[in-house]
Amino acid sequence: MDLYAIDVSKWQGAVDWAAVKNARVTHAMLRAGYGAGTVDPQFKRNVANCELHGIHWGCYWYSYAASPAEARQEARACLDVIKGLRPTMPVAYDIEYEPCILALDNDTRTEMVQAFLGEIEAAGYYGILYASRDFIANRLNWRALAQYDVWCAQYSAACTCPLPYGMWQYSSANALGIPGFGKSLDCNRVYKDYPQIIRNAGLNGWAETSTTPEPEPEPEPEPADPPVAAQLQTLCILDAGGDIVAKAQALGLPVHAVQGYEIGPASSGDAMTLWGMAQAAGKPYYASYTEE
Repeated sequence: MDLYAIDVSKWQGAVDWAAVKNARVTHAMLRAGYGAGTVDPQFKRNVANCELHGIHWGCYWYSYAASPAEARQEARACLDVIKGLRPTMPVAYDIEYEPCILALDNDTRTEMVQAFLGEIEAAGYYGILYASRDFIANRLNWRALAQYDVWCAQYSAACTCPLPYGMWQYSSANALGIPGFGKSLDCNRVYKDYPQIIRNAGLNGWAETSTTPEPEPEPEPEPADPPVAAQLQTLCILDAGGDIVAKAQALGLPVHAVQGYEIGPASSGDAMTLWGMAQAAGKPYYASYTEE
């Protein structure tokens, strides 16, 4: 099944998330903030509404960093904003064509990606690089970034990113036709089951609900038969199989070979167990009753 995501920020205003869900969009990437620590004013509302409507969300931080140290500072600002939240999609470093970034060389830009995503991953979150296909191929040493997942932007019929990618931003013109956005909305294809990956790995605050199985509770002991008069039953099971005899012996019941197997006296519960086995095996049986 095809999975789609939109990505939004304050520039999309107060998103009608019910309309997004009705358009069968199940994932979203939300701008958490940008630069040294500016929070997107729509972020908290977008998070609350995604969770209200059952939309998996992640976030991205738009970079204005001019050094690895500044990129690391941006990552810490992003972590402060999402502290206490549990996104089920990645946390992205959004590096684009800002003049302060274009003034740098490929080595420095690559180190910035490593600095930001290193901080994100060290804090226990699933990090991902967002950039255009051109930026990845020509403005980064992309071979040095193969350890990271990629969210690639390329508005064309196919994505030709030189790195493996988990998401592809394939349109900025509302290709999904979601009402209220006109011809301006980023649309993405999602190729990985990020919610399952993140939860299974205990990332993004999901450690306490990872898939480590809980130990099975000890079974409660069977209550002892009350010391009152009980009806005992002696069963005669014709042509009883070895499993029925073995079960009777395991229950501590007398077993005699007389025109078939005579078993008992037995309590009602044990007798019912043996009746069931005899019925399932198609073995004729009858019972006599005594009081004790």
